[in-house]
Amino acid sequence: MKSLLLLMAAMLVATPIASARFSERKLETAMASASKSGKFLAFVYYQGYAQPNCPKCVMRTNANNAALKTAIARADVVVIEIKPEDANLDKLPEIVGAKGRAPRIVVTDAKCKNIVAKLDGAPDREKARQFKSTVHDARSDD
Repeated sequence: MKSLLLLMAAMLVATPIASARFSERKLETAMASASKSGKFLAFVYYQGYAQPNCPKCVMRTNANNAALKTAIARADVVVIEIKPEDANLDKLPEIVGAKGRAPRIVVTDAKCKNIVAKLDGAPDREKARQFKSTVHDARSDD
């Protein structure tokens, strides 16, 4: 019984990790969804753990990533999450780029032709509010 519970817990933990990976198929699906719904695409680059054995560093990285999540205008965008360990980052559209400072968000039109807004670094509350407003206003203008 105990083994079964441990196995189920391991499966539950592993499932989101596997499904959260960036892939070309996820990009194509997100582009189609954004185009159909009239939304933008948000490429969300999460910060990786530079020193995973340093509790203070882990807390800072978690805080930066959490702050980034608050800046995502989910009503106006289809989100594509990108983590440093993801494979196939060479499949990202050139306009958003695979390199750069993380955490960051790059919002593009549904066809990934134009950048609508960009946010580098972990935002404070005001910066997150302004970013959401910028994205919302840009979508309203379309």
